[in-house]
Amino acid sequence: MLAEEIKKYSIKQLRSLAEELRGQIVRAVGECGGHLSSNLGAVEVTLALHKVFRFPEDKLIFDVGHQCYTHKLLTGRDLSSLRQEGGTSGFPDPEESGYDAFYAGHSGTSIALGVGCCEARERRGGKEKVVCLIGDASLGNGVALESIFSSEQKPKNFVVVLNDNGMSIGKNHSALYAAVSKATAKKRYRRFNAFLSDTFKETSAFGRYLRKIKYSVKGWLNKNSFFERCGFKYVGPVDGHDLSELCAVLENIRAIEDPVFLHVVTQKGRGYAAAEADPARYHGVAPRLGGGENTFADALGGILCARAEKDERLVAVTAAMTDGVGLSGFAQAFPDRLFDAGIAESFAVARAAGMAAGGLRPVVCLYSTFLQRAFDQIVEEVCLPALPVLFCVDRAGLVGGDGKTHQGLFDVSLLRGVPGLDVYAPKDAAEFADVFDFAYGRGKPAVIRYPNGAVPPVRGRMPLSEGALWEILTDGRDCTVLACGARAVARALQAQKLCAPFRIRVVNCRTLVPLDGALLERLASSPLVTFEEGYVSGGFSSAVAEFYARRGIPVRMLAVGAESRFVSHASAEEQAAALGLTAEDVAAAVKKMCVFTR
Repeated sequence: MLAEEIKKYSIKQLRSLAEELRGQIVRAVGECGGHLSSNLGAVEVTLALHKVFRFPEDKLIFDVGHQCYTHKLLTGRDLSSLRQEGGTSGFPDPEESGYDAFYAGHSGTSIALGVGCCEARERRGGKEKVVCLIGDASLGNGVALESIFSSEQKPKNFVVVLNDNGMSIGKNHSALYAAVSKATAKKRYRRFNAFLSDTFKETSAFGRYLRKIKYSVKGWLNKNSFFERCGFKYVGPVDGHDLSELCAVLENIRAIEDPVFLHVVTQKGRGYAAAEADPARYHGVAPRLGGGENTFADALGGILCARAEKDERLVAVTAAMTDGVGLSGFAQAFPDRLFDAGIAESFAVARAAGMAAGGLRPVVCLYSTFLQRAFDQIVEEVCLPALPVLFCVDRAGLVGGDGKTHQGLFDVSLLRGVPGLDVYAPKDAAEFADVFDFAYGRGKPAVIRYPNGAVPPVRGRMPLSEGALWEILTDGRDCTVLACGARAVARALQAQKLCAPFRIRVVNCRTLVPLDGALLERLASSPLVTFEEGYVSGGFSSAVAEFYARRGIPVRMLAVGAESRFVSHASAEEQAAALGLTAEDVAAAVKKMCVFTR
């Protein structure tokens, strides 16, 4: 395994290996899709960590897991099956390898996990080092800051490595990042560093001696009292692509017990010209390095721009996801009305609440998996005072290759019980615009949830109104399918053709909260099949069952949805098949209900 072999490698061999690994990463992402520029920037840092430390005896904890591809290659994982069903996960996964200390799909948690690991080690008398690799703006996340500020004394044998590339997914606007990174721009340091590099070669004995002096002078010129006061010995900034310097610094760090905060400076997209030129564009890519189609995200920017022209109160808020959620066009058209909170979803939602209380109309745009990090702010700061904040929730449902840590399957069960919060699920992009207008016009807390990927338009476009919340797309007397969400509606319509000789009614249930009570009462005598791309427990089908149960209305009902389990990486279609969420599964449920009824 390379992780063991490289401990004997020379710096020259490590440099050669770094280029080889970059090539493997580019080929794998080109074939399978995945995170490119963030991984290319972390190659040398990961190599140096594996050369110096003894993983998995020592613990390596990733913060944002999309920097782990080099780590996976070094520890024997095959990237040719990256993000594919049954293949290698795109994120650290302890079930996949003992080298992966924790799952890491979101961000901000590595330092807290590391402190906890150190405390457990001390209780059992262990000696291993605990190393946290944090970057891509995660340092500004609330959990990371809580971990840093928790105590003035940090555990021994604890190392935090800040991978500073100046970006989250896009450009980093964090004030904390600016303060930490300011040292890299100090003229005194840059002039001194350039003088040593130009005058003395590292191969000479005197050059190696002066390198040690450089470390001392660098620390004097760039001393960062912030981290010193938080209990760390601050080291840096270090060139994150200079393997000789990285290994030397890490060797020194490993030899001491003091808690260390190591600041390394890297270039996102390093070694691949297109990714260097546009690292945000190549942060996450589809196979063949394409951008992939995302129907609802593509529609969002146009919808917001059109509404912003008419309403000067409208502002957009996101959390380091401007491109991902489809706000690039809005950012260009209304740069002073887009607010990026960085990787800090709780702050983004609380900020939006403050805006709404002040008379603005914020639209918060997040992925479903990240929205769950701000649940408390949704309840306390938005819904309790009934502020008009509208949430546009992308990647709701199955998300494909990102796997266990990113599935958008939790938001319905989390949100539908919050008092005063409406929840919508449009069937296509045209209805998205209608639902947006309806929800925005009501002036109360609301969520619009929708999947990623390509979603074709569905026939029928009945305007949403107080008296017509749901839409009957096809009529039939044998069974009614209540479909909630874009993919569920599309598959229910496909299932209609598979149900012969039975004729089914397909209803587009585009509001989860409120339900269309009048229509549900009318349909109570029909056999019902509820269908959702989400968990049955606490989901749409639970809401329908509760509606009838609270009224004492007897119904014949069968629920088609996902069982409560974490869903591994595969294509969204493969995941749907594994969970029983295909058109064929709906047709089978309809036939079962029809036969049972007869």
